[in-house]
Amino acid sequence: MKSFHFAILTPRECVYEGEILSLVLPTEDGQIGFLSCREETVIQVMAGDFRVTDEAGGTHLFETDGGVFRITREGANLLCGAAYHKEEAADKRREDAERLEADRQRQEKSLADYKMTRLALMRAFEKIKRSNQGD
Repeated sequence: MKSFHFAILTPRECVYEGEILSLVLPTEDGQIGFLSCREETVIQVMAGDFRVTDEAGGTHLFETDGGVFRITREGANLLCGAAYHKEEAADKRREDAERLEADRQRQEKSLADYKMTRLALMRAFEKIKRSNQGD
């Protein structure tokens, strides 16, 4: 069986890259398998588990939050928001959730700081206005 180049790309990193024999992806119509020498195709990938068989015949299991898959004569790419090796998925999801929570807390603090600064400025302007009226 002929191999082809495959990469899993997220905004942060290249999760996987290498020569593979096949892959099976979750789509809205169910699991779809891909081999080399296919026509150019672009499909939507749903959130879920998928399997990659490398050149040596080894199987790699991944989990994704969904994305877009493109295959051409030169190779294939899966572009997604997040993808993890299955054995690392729980830890990675937890890390992502912690990072999102930290971002949310920073945003809340920033908003609270903005509101306090705005209130302080309004008070200062009122003081200035009152002192100018007294003159």
